[in-house]
This record gives sequence, structure tokens and C-alpha cells, in this order.
Amino acid sequence: MGILYLLLGLVGLLAGAELAVKGALGLAKHWRWPSWLTGLVLLALGTSLPEFFVSAVAAPDHPALALGNIFGSNAFNSAVVVGAVLLIHPRVGGQLQASSWATGLPLFLGAGGAFWCFGGTEIPWQAGPLLLLAYVWMVAVSFRAGKLPVEEEDMLPEAESAAPQSPPSWNAWLMVAGFAILALASEAFKKGALDVAAWMGWQEGFTGYLVAAVGTSAPELFTSLRAVRHGHPGAVLGNVFGSNAFNLLIVGGSAALLARESLPPGGLGPMLWVNAVACLLPVLPIYGARLGRRSLIWSQGLGLFMLAGYLASAAWIFRGP
Repeated sequence: MGILYLLLGLVGLLAGAELAVKGALGLAKHWRWPSWLTGLVLLALGTSLPEFFVSAVAAPDHPALALGNIFGSNAFNSAVVVGAVLLIHPRVGGQLQASSWATGLPLFLGAGGAFWCFGGTEIPWQAGPLLLLAYVWMVAVSFRAGKLPVEEEDMLPEAESAAPQSPPSWNAWLMVAGFAILALASEAFKKGALDVAAWMGWQEGFTGYLVAAVGTSAPELFTSLRAVRHGHPGAVLGNVFGSNAFNLLIVGGSAALLARESLPPGGLGPMLWVNAVACLLPVLPIYGARLGRRSLIWSQGLGLFMLAGYLASAAWIFRGP
């Protein structure tokens, strides 16, 4: 039954995220937001909603599962999503622009602060508000930063100008429907993940890192691959950076506020280190574009390294402290 719940939950998560994303992009188009800001805030929000709902449901009684989902999702986004795109489209680094410090600095500080927030068995109450405020800071500074370079302006594959524009009320209803489906599907997905953990004898943290994270990160993977296929590789980095920031700062902050139980002895040490690397890893493809003829070898080699690194991190965490 655990596998059945996982599959049903995954289908619901993908369907709910699809509705929420369509509604969010429709509202952004109506509000005339620039595409980079839409990708940073709304697209990242839409693809990260599964992580939010699964972690929010699990956090009160299973905080290790909730946090494992967050750290595993960030690792999957940075290593698997970007790695797969580099293998399919090796020259993507030349079309990606470095994320502004408005996005990067709060994310990097949050990754460092996670060691203090979740390094022990007790989660300090200050962790939740601080992480949430870091995300508010990131969004506020991003709104004031103005537009990114022109290459990033058309970063959303879904925001095609030729598509007819739906009324704002219809887009708002799509978002509400997506939220409702995600809320129901997250409960089924959490039950399936816990059943699989009990059946396999896995710890909750590893179950969150591998099983829950792979399932809830599926929207990021599908969105990024679709973006490359439609000629919008710039969406990849924006989606990954925005999703990782939302996961760590919003989902992590919410989990810290909701948690009622302690973390396992020793905390979540290996996952914290993997999360810190995951927050920095997406920057590497940009530098490969400066290598000229060697950029193709660099990109493909980096893609393989990222995928292998994700498997190695899973093995490390599975082995435990």
C-alpha cells in the first residue's frame, strides 16, 4: 500500500503544481511582471509547492522527514536537474546569467544558518522567523533591483505572448484548485513515504532526502527540461535558484515553526553539508562558458559529475554518521 500511496500522491502533486503554475503565470502576465521576476518568485513557488505541503504535513511529528525533503530537494534541483540539462544542452552555460546577489546572498546565508538551525536535536524557535525574513528580504531586494540582462528576459517557456490571456479571476481559481489538490496529495505522499521507510528499515531523514525529495522535485525537473526543449535554457538557473531559496527559507522556516518533536541524535549533519554545496553548485555552469572551445567538454563533464555527486551524497547519507 505504501507504493500505491506514493504513486497517487505523486500524481496529485504534479497535477496540483501544474494548475498552480498556470494560474500564477497568468496572474503575473496580467500584472505585467518582467519574466525574470516571474520565474524567481512565481515559477519557483509553483514548482516548490509540493515540497511545502509535504514538509508542512510532516513537520509537527516527523521533522526529520520534513527537513530531509528540503535538503534532498535542493540537492536534486542543483545536481540532477542542472546536470541533466548540461548533458542534453551542453552550451546552456553560455546562455545562463549569474543570479544577482539579491537572490544569491540570502540563499547562501540561509545555507550557512541551517547548520545553526538544524545542526542539533532541538530546533531553536528563532530559526523559523529568521529564515522567513531572509526570503522576504530576497524578494524585496529583487523587486528593487530592476531587470536582469536581456538574455534572461524571456526565461519562461510558458509565458508565450501568442497565447490568449485568461481573466485574472480564472487564474486565481486555478491557483486555489492547485493548492487544494496539493494539500490532499501531500497527505497521501507522506503516508506512502513513511510506509516505505518502515518497510525498508530506513531512517525518516534518509526517506525524506531520497524518496520524498525526488517525488516533490519532479516539477522542477519537468519544467527545466521543457524550458530547454522550447529554447529557453535561461529558465533553468532561475528556476533552480528560486526553488532552492523557497525550499530552504520558506519551507525550512515553516517546518521550524511547526515542529513539535526533536531531531534524531546527531542532527542532520551530512544533509546540511550537501545542502550547502547544492546552494553553490548551479553557479559552476556559468564559468564554463568562458573556456571557449573547451566549454563543451567542461559542461558535459560537469553534468556527469553532478549526477554522480548526487548518487554519492545519497550513499553517504544512507550510511549515516
